Amino acid sequence: MAKVVGIGHMSYTVMDMDKSLHFYCDLLGGKLLTQTVDEGPELGKYVMGDMLKDPYGKLKVAMVDLAGLQIEFLQYLVPKTNVPYHGNPSIAGSAHIAVNVDDIEGIYKKLKDEGVVFHSEINDCVRDGELVWRWVYSRDPDGICCEIVQLNEDSNYVKSAKAAKD
Repeated sequence: MAKVVGIGHMSYTVMDMDKSLHFYCDLLGGKLLTQTVDEGPELGKYVMGDMLKDPYGKLKVAMVDLAGLQIEFLQYLVPKTNVPYHGNPSIAGSAHIAVNVDDIEGIYKKLKDEGVVFHSEINDCVRDGELVWRWVYSRDPDGICCEIVQLNEDSNYVKSAKAAKD
């Protein structure tokens, strides 16, 4: 029987490739794997379906490995990316990325020093009196939510979640 055997990558459309690569590679530690400019008479149609009046497309494409997850970033040159992300996570199709870190306070300070704005201070998730994880949300250069998480590997909740995964 045919089945899904893994996740290949996730993808975000961005307004400015350089700013996105700075955030995800320089600040969060991702590794740039590939970077190309793709174009063709049918590329827009292949990517966006029949939503486009003109099927021609040209876009910058970068593939980044962030802690084992491959993220594809697309910057449309034709049709030009000129509508920013709406920023409302309650709209269907909205997404956020969550990264696990080993030192949330260190990452928080590093990003804050670079001008990244956070939604709040670092929060604690406590279940049954036990610290499970610490977390905080920010936004990437396009306004996409970025959740930063530090798991408490000693918590029963994290241990049972990992055991269920295996």
